[in-house]
Amino acid sequence: MQRASRHLSSLFKSSFVTKLAYYSPTSPSLSINRIPTPTNKSRGLCTTTTHNHYKRHHRCPNKQPIHTIPRNTMSTTTTMPNKPSPSSNDDMTQNVPEGHQLIREGQITMLYPKSENSVFYNPVQVQNRDLSVLMIGMYAERRMERMWVVRRRKEVRKEMMQKQKEEREEKKKEEDGGGGEKKKKETKEERKAKIAKFEQDLEAQVLKDKSSVDFTKLTQESSNTTDGMSIFEALAASGLRSLRYWKEVPGVRTVVVNDLDPVAVEMARENVVRNGFVDDLVTAAGDDDKKQSNSMDDTSEKNSPPKTTKHNLRPRGLQLQVGDATHEMYISRLPPNLHVNQINPTQRNYQKPQYDVIDLDPYGSAAPFLDAAVQSVVNGGLLAVTCTDMAALGGSHPETCYGRYGAFPIQRSGYLQELALRILLYHMSVVAGRYGRTIRPVLSVGMAFYCRVFVEVYDDKAGVNNLSLNHGHLFQSTKCSSFHITPIATNVFVAAQQQQQNNNSSSDNSGNTNGESEKEASKKKEKSKRTNVYKNGRGPCDLGEPVCGETGAPYKIGGPLWIGPLHDLEVVNDAITRLEAAKDNEGTNPSGGSPLHPLHTATTLHGLLVSCSEEVPDAPLYHLLPYLCSAVNSPTIPMNTFKAALVNAGYNVSAYHKEPSAVKTNAPNHVVWDIVRAWCKENPPAKRKESKRHRKGEDQGSNAPVHQPDVDIATMILSKEMRMTKVDFTIPKGLGERKKAKRWALNPEANWGPKKAASGRNKRKKEEVGDDDDEEKKELLGDVGGEPSAKQVKA
Repeated sequence: MQRASRHLSSLFKSSFVTKLAYYSPTSPSLSINRIPTPTNKSRGLCTTTTHNHYKRHHRCPNKQPIHTIPRNTMSTTTTMPNKPSPSSNDDMTQNVPEGHQLIREGQITMLYPKSENSVFYNPVQVQNRDLSVLMIGMYAERRMERMWVVRRRKEVRKEMMQKQKEEREEKKKEEDGGGGEKKKKETKEERKAKIAKFEQDLEAQVLKDKSSVDFTKLTQESSNTTDGMSIFEALAASGLRSLRYWKEVPGVRTVVVNDLDPVAVEMARENVVRNGFVDDLVTAAGDDDKKQSNSMDDTSEKNSPPKTTKHNLRPRGLQLQVGDATHEMYISRLPPNLHVNQINPTQRNYQKPQYDVIDLDPYGSAAPFLDAAVQSVVNGGLLAVTCTDMAALGGSHPETCYGRYGAFPIQRSGYLQELALRILLYHMSVVAGRYGRTIRPVLSVGMAFYCRVFVEVYDDKAGVNNLSLNHGHLFQSTKCSSFHITPIATNVFVAAQQQQQNNNSSSDNSGNTNGESEKEASKKKEKSKRTNVYKNGRGPCDLGEPVCGETGAPYKIGGPLWIGPLHDLEVVNDAITRLEAAKDNEGTNPSGGSPLHPLHTATTLHGLLVSCSEEVPDAPLYHLLPYLCSAVNSPTIPMNTFKAALVNAGYNVSAYHKEPSAVKTNAPNHVVWDIVRAWCKENPPAKRKESKRHRKGEDQGSNAPVHQPDVDIATMILSKEMRMTKVDFTIPKGLGERKKAKRWALNPEANWGPKKAASGRNKRKKEEVGDDDDEEKKELLGDVGGEPSAKQVKA
């Protein structure tokens, strides 16, 4: 007792935040009123400190029950972060300890200390979490649709093959009885045509059946079945994001809340109980795995392995665990369709099934976790990745970027926001390609001070062969904004296939495109087949510009980078439609799909997604209009006027979702500069003042050799002969008409940006608590991922 008293007195002297806990005598579940404790989220590690001695002397016998809302149900009450709702949670507000505030984000609440940075919570990330809830909810519906199509296709194929078998048997009986003519042997062409007709009828039947299925309802019902979705948050910290997934995303069967520090997971459990999810807590799947491994000794089970075994399913609910994120993902690489009897018995109990969704949101770079993540996600699974190391990705520290992502950025470039995204996607695609997998970007955005990408991962060895076609090098002029992007490799056959897909919509009734005859089309196809060879890409020298075409300056080389699409426009447009429908329905989707609950940043997200949907898809990177005009000492050209000139010249143009002054176009550099030159002819820029040294070519009073004046960059660009015969600045009808949206929203508060990492726990723990209390602390903590220990109950 004396040691406990000394320990208790030291707690009041320390800067730690205490927390109160008790067990209600009328309920077996835990009712708590706890205060979050210090965290350290450096590199994704969130740490907290708990002092269970304090629980022995302070209890709250008059604790009122916490109002909760059932998970995955529609809600019409808009919840605002940091602003509790007085109508439904007055009891919560009354129990907020002094010096703390009640954080209410989405449908989840947590306590946050006002005076110190002990818990890492940044309101800037609310938009990140809202976007994640929306995109994962939409992915759940797409996943359910894919699963249904695969199963239905198998059923229809079996039915059609059975029908064909019966028809063949009837014909055979007729032939044997002499009632029909003997059929001739099928030719190879007839066989191919028959197979093609079979597949066409199969897809038509599946598509017909699909039109009558409500996948939104199936998704919501799947949370209680084996078709439910599993989500892994690798760096959970307080678990706020995981709890929002459990509450607000439909079709979720399992959420694994992982963190390296045991006290961080204890804080996550505290938030679980505070929000009424204590009955959803499950322990690790180790016990279930042992039972399954013992049952595998049965010979009958070995002889007839089921399609889905208990070993291939995680227990339903919220699983809190202490562990290294990469280790957990490396031992979660078991494909769901692989039976456990096919695995080496010594490794059988050390492999877990893959996850459907993996969320990586570290404090800094996600590069250390990507190798494990691309292996532990299912075929067609979703990776949600955040990187906040914009100093490296943006070019301020290019050597760091190359060490992490294998790509070298361009320093002080105007397009650094998009370059950061493309470097990240390049690295993810290379890591996935090592294991025969490819990525498909669903949404890639820059928000505030970080990057956030949502990509689907597929088993696609043929796609890995085409990976070099989506990678490219960047050549940036050292004197102006001109740049070139060249692919690492080219393939005529793949390019012809893509062109044929683009021309399918313009095909005539005979099936030929561009007015070609059938003979010419077949010759072209055969020629492209013979050229199915991957060749090295060509640099600007082969494009006719060994140096910058405007200034004659050499190029800086950057990359490699991803030059494929950043978004899936079909998914983005679907998200926009959902947000617009939810706006007229008190924040919820009237069709019952995602979003199930109001999103606080729905207006900002709508503007972000609208901007993404308007971007030119086949134009990597962009120009900054102020940079172009500044190079020639001209006032900035009106944006609509500049865009009108590009549109009238036959090119596509758009802005960029993170940069309002961006000009994203597929026009070559000389067209962009010709428009600037034409504008300067109509609106001559003011002459730049020259220094005395620049005028005379020497520096008076110096013994240095005579200095030859450099040719002014503006003079070089403006004196260049124009290739365009005419530049039309007339604004075409409909150019300024855009969907109404809140694009490029301003920061809602002052100091809206990165937040300092939470104060560390380990150093202060050793200084103020001491190492002698480790064993006692372990006893008090118990299993933070499961039920409270006996000593905790006694306390």
